[in-house]
Amino acid sequence: MSENKQYPSYKVVVLGESSVGKTSLVHRFTSNRFDTRTSNTIGAAFTTKVYSTPDKPDRKINLEIWDTAGQERYRSLTPMYYRNAKTALVCFDMSNVESTLETAEFWIQQLELNNSSSAENGVEVRLVGTKADLFKGNKADLDAAVRGCMAKHNVIASYDETSSKLNDGIAQLFTKIVDSISDEYIRQYSENQGDDNGMRNLLSSREMSSCC
Repeated sequence: MSENKQYPSYKVVVLGESSVGKTSLVHRFTSNRFDTRTSNTIGAAFTTKVYSTPDKPDRKINLEIWDTAGQERYRSLTPMYYRNAKTALVCFDMSNVESTLETAEFWIQQLELNNSSSAENGVEVRLVGTKADLFKGNKADLDAAVRGCMAKHNVIASYDETSSKLNDGIAQLFTKIVDSISDEYIRQYSENQGDDNGMRNLLSSREMSSCC
């Protein structure tokens, strides 16, 4: 058994247009590195990180992070990656707000249409502005656009601005995610740990609820 399996697992999916900085965000969080040249993701990339928050250092969570491809030709594959996700990070590029925020709204709509953001299965949608260090626009206009998006989609739990290059806002984002995980979720996971049938049944019930 790997070390990560000792801790409750929590699935996070990262969505957004190609080249908005999804992979850079994941790399900065999981390995604290920033690459100036990152290849486009094909399909999806999977990584894990055991994480705890400063307020609860003994409460460790194994974050299972799915970094999805942003190219339009992969859109038909993406729903299988966000199935059973507990948090969806929907990203847009702050240096190209108009185009990439529109694509972010597309993914939020898809989550809504697939009932993946319903209260029943508890998927959180978090809107994330990336490349904050490259933002040169009018902050008031950006804030208005974000408020408009959040007003149209009340499933959005939060909005965060990040810079992978400067390592700004990323730890705070994932701290919010881990802090939001309920003790009830951890209790249910712990009860099913070591019981393969029980865990399969638990995941199956979540999958059915996300597809119906």
